[in-house]
Amino acid sequence: MPKRYDKILARLQKRPLSQSELSALLIEEAGLFGDVQSALEAFKNSGIPLEFACDRVYFRPNLTPISQETFCVVDIETNGHDPLLHTPIEIGALKFCGGAIVETFESFIFCEEVSEMITGITGITADMLVNAPKLPEVLGRFKSFLKDSIFVAHNVGFDYNFLSYALDSCGFGYLYNPKICTIKFAQRVLESPRYSLGFLNTFLEINSQNLHRAMQDSRVALEVFKICLQRMPENLSTSKDLLEFIQNPQQKEQNARIHKTHK
Repeated sequence: MPKRYDKILARLQKRPLSQSELSALLIEEAGLFGDVQSALEAFKNSGIPLEFACDRVYFRPNLTPISQETFCVVDIETNGHDPLLHTPIEIGALKFCGGAIVETFESFIFCEEVSEMITGITGITADMLVNAPKLPEVLGRFKSFLKDSIFVAHNVGFDYNFLSYALDSCGFGYLYNPKICTIKFAQRVLESPRYSLGFLNTFLEINSQNLHRAMQDSRVALEVFKICLQRMPENLSTSKDLLEFIQNPQQKEQNARIHKTHK
């Protein structure tokens, strides 16, 4: 995945930038003949959550309480495992904010061929996709739906990277939204023999049916996410705190203490 905005993002995560500082960094990234206004618009549309106030630019998760953050829980079904060779055939997504689902997105995606293996896993056949909208249309709507929310998925690397490659191939650019993996979150705060979505569905008594369909899996991932939020340390306040906590693989003893506290 490209690292286009990594330098700017690293600075924003530490402190707000003046708009002139941001413009200088964007011109540096865009090159000698870059247009600052075009570079700024591309940056704003990249998925990085930003707050502009009093000539300052902030990384919004530094300021946003977890309870007020918008999380987009996403699941996709695909016609294969390689984003360079295969495409999404179904997207299901739920926007979650303030303890409630505030918006949903669900669509099949046209695909001429679906292998017997994929049909066996998902139940999706090529006939079901004949009249579905094509990939650029669905991805354009999904990018507008996602905006700059925090991208959440079970095994987030797969869904995030697959969609990011697909979006860029259709001219929408790569994703730069912050992301949360519900597997890693569960491993931080839950003691479980396994952390697959199917296992947690039973272990946590979510008991949802018809897994391996995008919307249903996103609903189960959301339930896992909600349970994890209830069991996270009380000292986590902002979205940035949550992102850092999940990304930190240490403190196994703390995990055990958290688990015992909430039993």
